[in-house]
Amino acid sequence: MKKIIIPNTSFKCSKFIFGTGSLLQILSLKKRLMLLDNAREKGFTHFDTSPYYGYGFSEKTLGNFLYNKSDLTVTTKVGLYPPSEKFRNSFLEMLFRKSFGKIIPRLSKPIIDFSIENANRSLEISLKRLGRDCVNILLIHEPIVELINTDEWLNWLHKLVKDGKIQYYGMSSLISDRLEKFINGDNKLFNILQAKDSVDLKEADFVTKKNLKLQITFGYMSSLKKRFPNKNFDEISADILKRNPDGAIIVSTRSHKNLNQIARLCD
Repeated sequence: MKKIIIPNTSFKCSKFIFGTGSLLQILSLKKRLMLLDNAREKGFTHFDTSPYYGYGFSEKTLGNFLYNKSDLTVTTKVGLYPPSEKFRNSFLEMLFRKSFGKIIPRLSKPIIDFSIENANRSLEISLKRLGRDCVNILLIHEPIVELINTDEWLNWLHKLVKDGKIQYYGMSSLISDRLEKFINGDNKLFNILQAKDSVDLKEADFVTKKNLKLQITFGYMSSLKKRFPNKNFDEISADILKRNPDGAIIVSTRSHKNLNQIARLCD
């Protein structure tokens, strides 16, 4: 697979990033690891996760996979955490909350916390789960500008870089307005922006309108299923690559067939 350097950084990774947001829908750990192994064989070198994905089990699975694979890189996040302080890190409880959360939203509603204390604690836990001393990219998950003390966060993030615990930092959001507020501000809490985008709605245009290149985008697959049910990935693949020609694109799939199709786009 083609390798790219994320614009405005020196960070090199595969054009497509493997997103683990839906990884825990595969109940078998063995099958999850087989899918990740296939992704690596197809040229994926970067993997995106979060303590909120699978309520920590996504990071644990990825940690098992990343063992002794120093050539692979990873993004994780802080700011959104598993629901309920009483969550006991039980796989069965995670499945219960995910399933019944569709009926009773409070069961799966994330804890939103932008305190440095919890962010630091979360990063340390993520590093242990991932089996790494350093996270390549750390992102603030769904940041809300009114709730974040910019100076405090910048000092903390700079210290993490200095201490070698992270290489790059930034923000990720499904809502473009949240990221746009930070772009318009004086103090930018990012050197990497991870933004939702789609071929038709073009949510990430707020970045290019500021004369910035798209760095990491996601959401093309989900928008394809919702708004283009009669089209497959191959049919609009050229349009997807045109949307983010220079940066990296996150894709999430539980299908080996889809994974193979995605990888071929960069051959």
